[in-house]
Amino acid sequence: MVVPPPNTSLSLPARLLCYMGPPSAILLTAYASPKTALLAPITFLPTAWFYQKWERASSKDPQRRGELEPMVWIYATAGTLGLTAVAVTQILVCKAASALLFGSSEMRKQFWVEFARTSVDGLTPSELASRAALASSWQNWVFNAALFYIGAGLCEETLKYLPVVYCRRRGASEDRKQRDRAYLDYAMAGALSFGIVESIGFIYGSVKEQQSWPKLALTLFERVVIGQLGHLAAAALTAFRAIRKDYYGDKMSWWGVILPAVLFHGTYDYAALAFSASEGNVGWIHPAGVKKTVAMIGLAAGMIGIVTDQVRREWKELQKRDAARKTD
Repeated sequence: MVVPPPNTSLSLPARLLCYMGPPSAILLTAYASPKTALLAPITFLPTAWFYQKWERASSKDPQRRGELEPMVWIYATAGTLGLTAVAVTQILVCKAASALLFGSSEMRKQFWVEFARTSVDGLTPSELASRAALASSWQNWVFNAALFYIGAGLCEETLKYLPVVYCRRRGASEDRKQRDRAYLDYAMAGALSFGIVESIGFIYGSVKEQQSWPKLALTLFERVVIGQLGHLAAAALTAFRAIRKDYYGDKMSWWGVILPAVLFHGTYDYAALAFSASEGNVGWIHPAGVKKTVAMIGLAAGMIGIVTDQVRREWKELQKRDAARKTD
């Protein structure tokens, strides 16, 4: 009888989800946009990479790592119900912020018309000037801060923290005491799912605008590589801080656990919108110039590098504490 590797056993529903979930998602995407469906499998590459890393780590130290079954369900739930809940919350944040910032209903209506644009093609010079004036207004900058620090940063990083909360309460007490590194596995599963749906959405938007293949390749790089690295770095940072809190006695509230990830996420998104606003845009329209595109990607990579370095420091600190416990 073949014994499966540790932590990899799956129930029949979970197996069916693994076999049928990704193909079904791609087929549904094909119904809306065949070209997007053609590119969608690329968005699953980070998941395949993470699974290989997890499998090796779980084989070496199975008692401390997460189990595949809950990871599968976290992955499925975060990208569907979780993402839906976040989207609804973000809409409420946007509506509240616009109601407070734009006094007249006419100005508020104009803001939402401009915010919803995905292209400025066909606008007259006077319309572009009006749009640029709105983009440079203090109301727009405050609105972006509310959207990205509360709607994106706080809401999305809280979603990534929920798998940690689940892990904290899952299983027998003795089992939970050993599975400290499962926090990382479950948080990463949620972040990967969230990032896939987000990436497919951006690809669909690019295809809908009939962008050229080089621009589609740029979108893939920005979302599948840069964007996913940001999601994973933020999730890892939260997971490691939660491990410190629950297993090593660091005094932190849930807010203290997720705050660094919230600030990183909000600042990352806010900076990206600043490049869009610098070209007179309200909302997100990708910078048109090569210099601004390179500068934006460079800034994003630099921010992710800083957070990744902090993740590395957190990991080394946990290893030091493990070594100190073994010598006690």
